[in-house]
Amino acid sequence: LCGAVVSARAMPREIITLQVGQCGNQIGMEFWKQLCLEHGISMDGRLEDFATQGGDRKDVFFYQADDEQYIPRSLLIDLEPRVLSHVQQTLPRLFNQENIFSHPEGGGAGNNWAAGYTIGGAVQE
Repeated sequence: LCGAVVSARAMPREIITLQVGQCGNQIGMEFWKQLCLEHGISMDGRLEDFATQGGDRKDVFFYQADDEQYIPRSLLIDLEPRVLSHVQQTLPRLFNQENIFSHPEGGGAGNNWAAGYTIGGAVQE
């Protein structure tokens, strides 16, 4: 395009993680622990004193709430509540509770893909 002015819009630099099932949530919890250590964020989402200086991009994986707490950009999903309960006990203030979904019956799929598919289909919006 000769003579045309091209407007360059900045692409958002945000990553959202999706943690599904027992394995996904266990690995995800360790991932967030490590990310908090690397960025100087305490396990309750507060910025540590030593991490206030510097130009690292905390906003890629976290968003900052109105109360200055850093909250992971993450969705945690499981049909069986045991692992999600462990995550909530280990990191009680880190995750947004609205981003954690556990099936109300809590039975899980029992390693049966068809059962999980049926349960997931029943709660799909």
